[in-house]
Amino acid sequence: MKKSVLFFSVGIIILFLCQPVFSQQIFTVNGFVYNSETREPVPNANIVVPGTQTGTSSDNNGNFELNLSVGEHTISVTSVGFSDKEIKILVPGELPELLRIGLLPAKLEIGEVDVFGSYFLPGRDTSVNRIPVSILPAMTTISAVEIEKQGAVTLVDAMKFVPGGWTETRGRKTKQFFSVRGQKYPYPDYSINGVWQKEFEETGYFLSALDIESVEIVRSSSALVKGLSGLTGVVDVKTKKPERETISMVAKYGGLNSYLTNLHYGNKINDLAFNTSAAFFGTDGPSGRNGKERIGNFHGNIDWKINSGFSLSAGASYISGLRQLVSIDDEIGAPNIKNRIEKYDPVRTLLTHVKLNYTGNDGSLTELQTNMAYRNVDFANYNIPQETTVWHDENDWEYGLNVLHNRPLSVTNTLRIGALYNHWVAPEGKRYYVGRSSNVHTFSGVIASEQKVGKFLFDAGFRLIGGHIVEWGGFGIEGSGGAFREVEPIEDEAAPVEWQSVLGASFIISGTSSLHYNFSGGTIAPRKGSLTGEGKNPENEGRFQHDLGFRYKSANRSEISVSSFFAQRNHSIDFSGQTIVTENDLVMELYENTDKRSYGIEMSAKLNVPSLHSYIFGNALLMKGEKESNGSMVKDEQLPQVILNTGFYFESSGFDANVFVNYTGPYTNNRFVNSAWVQEHGDFPLGDFLSFDLTTGYTFSGRFTTRLFVEVKNILDQKYMTVAGYPDPGRLFMAGIKISQ
Repeated sequence: MKKSVLFFSVGIIILFLCQPVFSQQIFTVNGFVYNSETREPVPNANIVVPGTQTGTSSDNNGNFELNLSVGEHTISVTSVGFSDKEIKILVPGELPELLRIGLLPAKLEIGEVDVFGSYFLPGRDTSVNRIPVSILPAMTTISAVEIEKQGAVTLVDAMKFVPGGWTETRGRKTKQFFSVRGQKYPYPDYSINGVWQKEFEETGYFLSALDIESVEIVRSSSALVKGLSGLTGVVDVKTKKPERETISMVAKYGGLNSYLTNLHYGNKINDLAFNTSAAFFGTDGPSGRNGKERIGNFHGNIDWKINSGFSLSAGASYISGLRQLVSIDDEIGAPNIKNRIEKYDPVRTLLTHVKLNYTGNDGSLTELQTNMAYRNVDFANYNIPQETTVWHDENDWEYGLNVLHNRPLSVTNTLRIGALYNHWVAPEGKRYYVGRSSNVHTFSGVIASEQKVGKFLFDAGFRLIGGHIVEWGGFGIEGSGGAFREVEPIEDEAAPVEWQSVLGASFIISGTSSLHYNFSGGTIAPRKGSLTGEGKNPENEGRFQHDLGFRYKSANRSEISVSSFFAQRNHSIDFSGQTIVTENDLVMELYENTDKRSYGIEMSAKLNVPSLHSYIFGNALLMKGEKESNGSMVKDEQLPQVILNTGFYFESSGFDANVFVNYTGPYTNNRFVNSAWVQEHGDFPLGDFLSFDLTTGYTFSGRFTTRLFVEVKNILDQKYMTVAGYPDPGRLFMAGIKISQ
């Protein structure tokens, strides 16, 4: 009897092991994951067969493909911020052409910092602008819910608690600089709904955060398809896309005469969805510091599914208002800075884009993108000692064309190719080179591939960037050497050629953990108009970066991510610490080429605690920066070695409370500081502060949902500085209301 049982058991095991040999027929199940309340697609949802390694994830449009054998299967669908769902399907059975799976938002509908997507290797995911899986530990997504709960007003505000993110705030022409891992010059690229933006530097702190559905930040350097300067990171802004009629109104008011209002209406009629909004925000700023702001945002976008193959989307944003440039602290400010009263009045910016998508029967996807932007800024500079005002008309425009084609070469291999053209013109010049016409054509091509092999996924890509400079104005510098006055305009020349490459690999250890490695490298050209102290253009920078990361995700969607990085920057483009005054009475910063490197560890954790109706997140950047000095590498004192963030979201019975904490370690920078002060006191200390923010509210349900809330910024009332001479205004109270349907 025992032998019979043994033989029977062995036979069953052999039959089970040999089952694939008999080549069961495999069927492809096409599905769509959506929000049951809003009907909006749910991207990055995990679709798995429990107890197996079979799984995939939904793309940015909520679509997925799952290859299953004949028989009955249980499918588990999970996504951050939604209740889990399990369904049973029979393959082939009576499956619909498209399996639609609706997820209900969880009670605490928080999009969480660091939404990375599925741990299961995607199959034939041909979504445009896809981020390589190998870089997932260095990618963060911020949701509209998080933006609201954090009390963010602008796009840059919304990225305050990103792992490794560093925001430097000052009052001058570019108010807020956002960088990741201390890598800047250039700063990260920006795109809107996947459409690259060339001159976006000032727009980030003019663009209303309440028009944004999510912000996707790639902190490393492997976003070849998304942007041209992927070597310094890419920020992709996704605007709202309604699946039903939505109406909302937000208004809040607080200290320093600060206010925000936002009106939003969206709807979906048959296959056409549209969204409109208007936002106004402003402040008087710190008393006596020339910090008044009045900014209006008007936004609209449409998404039209023409038929099964074609879809069209378009969007436009118009920004108008004024912004005074906060005066520097008299005690430390350099004379050529503190003797100025400056402002933008008015600011006018128009951003538009159109995308046409075609999905082929073979699963390929082709996207044609066009974009046009127009910026017209009147800049006023009042010289206090001379009692004179100089006005500059800083207008520029650009248009671009981008074609992306993604094709599955097999079930396990996807090829992505693209070509981009951009034309940028500043007829009267811009920033430091006002009065000197600029006219530049940019060309770029990219090829990338993903290959799945068992539990491994490999990716590789290469981008080449070139262009033609029709004209780039010369410079005249007041009170300086003749070298600057002799800088001649560039005319009819080829732009410096840049290249970027990436190679990555991911290994799925189990259904809950994965290991990722990514290498990227290439060259970065200096920003047009940059000059060294010798009156020359800086050389191209060579940048090479390694990322090694581990991720763990539990059944309740709690996550831990650890990533180490090493970045080598040869001839890096960096601010030299020198400033000079142009003949147009503008302060110009000078740059230098110097070798730099940085390395460190990023850690990110998030914990869902349903029993306490709460969600907790925390992240840390521990980094060391070095730069060349007299032939050897020394510590780079201009980079913080530590950036820590933590937050707590609580929501129950209509009440919500949210706390956010940021610590930025010490660093130094003498930009804008009087040289006499530096000689007496040494390098100017910055950072080394702890900032607490709090929002709390109560929501009333009914035909209209109403939330009354209070926000407190910088609870500890610290006058910390991230840029010399521009302290935080201190504790700020705001109170408001949101009504939505």
